[in-house]
Amino acid sequence: MIELIKSNREGILQSDVRKNLGIDSKKCSRLVNKLMKKHLIRREPELAKGRNTFRLYPLTFSGPGEKHTKLLAKGRFSPCTGCTLDCAPETCYPLNEWVYAVIEEES
Repeated sequence: MIELIKSNREGILQSDVRKNLGIDSKKCSRLVNKLMKKHLIRREPELAKGRNTFRLYPLTFSGPGEKHTKLLAKGRFSPCTGCTLDCAPETCYPLNEWVYAVIEEES
């Protein structure tokens, strides 16, 4: 599915994806949701032939922008980004390792 979407830079209707792959709409929706959760595609609502559907677009990542590079150390974002651990910053091993990486890059 992802290859079909990637081959259509201008986007492809979800109903056309379903027809091309020969799958039912329920399965297609589940697969689309999985790809969206992985940030591989985005979708926008569209009216096609009088019916509501979605246009699917591939997402590409070209790396962090200039304003984001200050948040990186050794190519990694701060470990606190998205962290669910219940810890104190002073005793967090992943955070300490990241801070040391920042210090190394600055020296």
